[in-house]
Amino acid sequence: MRKPGPQKAIDWKDGKKHKYSRPSESPSQYQGHFTWEKYLKETCAIPAPAHCFKQSYTPPANEFKISMKLEAQDPRNTTSTCIATVVGLTGARLRLRLDGSDNKNDFWRLVDSAEIQPIGNCEKNGGMLQPPLGFRLNASSWPMFLLKTLNGAEMAPVRIFHKEPPSPSQNFFKTGMKLEAVDRKNPHFICPATIGEVRGSEVLITFDGWRGAFDYWCRYDSRDIFPVGWCSLTGDNLQPPGTKGTGDQSTKVLRSSMMRAG
Repeated sequence: MRKPGPQKAIDWKDGKKHKYSRPSESPSQYQGHFTWEKYLKETCAIPAPAHCFKQSYTPPANEFKISMKLEAQDPRNTTSTCIATVVGLTGARLRLRLDGSDNKNDFWRLVDSAEIQPIGNCEKNGGMLQPPLGFRLNASSWPMFLLKTLNGAEMAPVRIFHKEPPSPSQNFFKTGMKLEAVDRKNPHFICPATIGEVRGSEVLITFDGWRGAFDYWCRYDSRDIFPVGWCSLTGDNLQPPGTKGTGDQSTKVLRSSMMRAG
């Protein structure tokens, strides 16, 4: 796979690895045939260069399989390392469920995240596996539960884990740059987005064609943001932009982008 070029035209394709579809406030003119090349011209926008992101220039291969087990940080208690099971795959990401938790607390991680490791890594480094926050059983039953959950399980092999890429040396983002970003309210979605504001080490992610309820601030080296063309390279499903109401979509997106860039 090649490093995505800053102006490379990428066709949006209907992903086949999951069945999700993003609920829209009204139909988007881009539904099913979104292309970055056309969209960048219409919005008079530029994509954020690849060096802005804490992502591998060549997206890592995803060789994980459903039901494989690994170690993962508990996202609700990051001091704890737990056993997790792969319950979903899309692009270079894994949907994980902590053993002893329920499906309401599933979370997503990239295959090159430092927050996931092979089984045995915690013990090798002198740590102990912990029950997840909200463990459904009595804490005293954890050792037996751990033994049972690992017995006969398919462990994710060491070779399919990838080293986490380094952070950029500083925040290179500028207001108005385009990118692809995880919708944190619906984290199975990656959508076209714009840098709405830059503040120190943080950037404001605004989703194109959606009202501000989905916006969020994150560090410039967040693993939830990607360069234009990322989903095309990984085979993930890039959602098309939404719409904000009536009127010509191209005009509205352009106006929105110009306002944010100002």
